[in-house]
Amino acid sequence: MHCAVQHLLPAGRVVVAGGDTRQLGTRFDLVALCSAVAEGEPLTVFRRTERRTVHDVVFEARARVDRTTAAELADRLVRADPPLVVDSRTAIDRQRFGVIAGSIHVPRTVLEWHLDPANGYRHPAVRSQDQPLVVVCNGGYSSALAAASLLDLGFTAVSDLAGGMRAWIAEGHPVVEPDHCHLDL
Repeated sequence: MHCAVQHLLPAGRVVVAGGDTRQLGTRFDLVALCSAVAEGEPLTVFRRTERRTVHDVVFEARARVDRTTAAELADRLVRADPPLVVDSRTAIDRQRFGVIAGSIHVPRTVLEWHLDPANGYRHPAVRSQDQPLVVVCNGGYSSALAAASLLDLGFTAVSDLAGGMRAWIAEGHPVVEPDHCHLDL
């Protein structure tokens, strides 16, 4: 249901077959319009509310941001001038699933502060706003938001990893143990 609703436009409709659908309205911001039975199967028609949702925000961010596939990133990382991989995941997720070799850890909560050159806390690996960056998260959702935020700050060559670390790992690309020494800076 979550997959269907995240692609539903405001006021869009979805038909749900079977079972108890009473909790779907509050769980997914839907309004039940009508119910029926077809071939012995209960059906309920829901309408998405007009409220802007996190899925709308992610969709808008992805429309603005270049997306890099895991295969494309793996290829770019072995070239002469590889992009800087910015891992925005939590330290716990980095420890659980590993990291892309050479990536830097900049948690999403401090991303703008650690990358913006106007701030005294910029990560030392960030050379300029024209430096190619690929932002990585677990599934490619918060990285799209982070990349869009960096575009707003004037970065010109930022993208995010489509599918995040899940896609990277699923395609068999290597991971290494995380290094959290930057937190001591």
